[in-house]
Amino acid sequence: MEFTPQNTQRTFKKLNLIENIRNNIVRKLPGVKSWSRMAVKSIQNGSKSNDRIIDYQKLSSEEKVKNMKKAAVLVCFFKKNNELFFPLIRRPMHEKNHPGQIALPGGSMEKNENLETTALREAFEEVGINPKSVNIIGRMTPLPVPVSKYLIYPFVGVTNTEPEWKLNDKEVDELIIMSFNELINSDNGYSEKWEYKENPIRVPIFKVSNVEIWGATAAVLSELIDLSKSSN
Repeated sequence: MEFTPQNTQRTFKKLNLIENIRNNIVRKLPGVKSWSRMAVKSIQNGSKSNDRIIDYQKLSSEEKVKNMKKAAVLVCFFKKNNELFFPLIRRPMHEKNHPGQIALPGGSMEKNENLETTALREAFEEVGINPKSVNIIGRMTPLPVPVSKYLIYPFVGVTNTEPEWKLNDKEVDELIIMSFNELINSDNGYSEKWEYKENPIRVPIFKVSNVEIWGATAAVLSELIDLSKSSN
């Protein structure tokens, strides 16, 4: 079947999660409220405190984001066995920022392109998603990432069928096909105690089978989960 946006809408017509995202993404986005669930917190006297290592409210100020570099990522949904899936990747260990972490396909905006084009181009270059097959349904809240000094623009799209994956070995160590329902079910407040600069911290994590998602990607997916909820 030849791709058209109308075909994609018919494919996902009965999938309320997509319709909820489509409807909610054009309204006021939850942004910081969603991200804060996945914000790392300090541990003081053996107890979790409200002191966040990353304060998304402060980081999202106009003053903080104006000098950040721009990047874009893509959440690309497809239907398989009557269920929604989307791809994640594991970053190579040789990367300077976020080595070995789970991420969405994406990367830096190049000169003379818009951010939607960036998300589609990077998804093609990293995992082989054909840009022409993707119907973009909206953009989530730009997420500031202080470690890499990037402002990440997450886009949500759908395709008629599962893409023909082609991995870029230089940028991707592993392709992970994630069930959206399993991700939603993992949104249960799970966290782990880690050490950061010799201080104990509490790290919220989406734990799906043997995959652990935390940090910036977890923040983006937290907002995605909120957008998938019915607004009625």
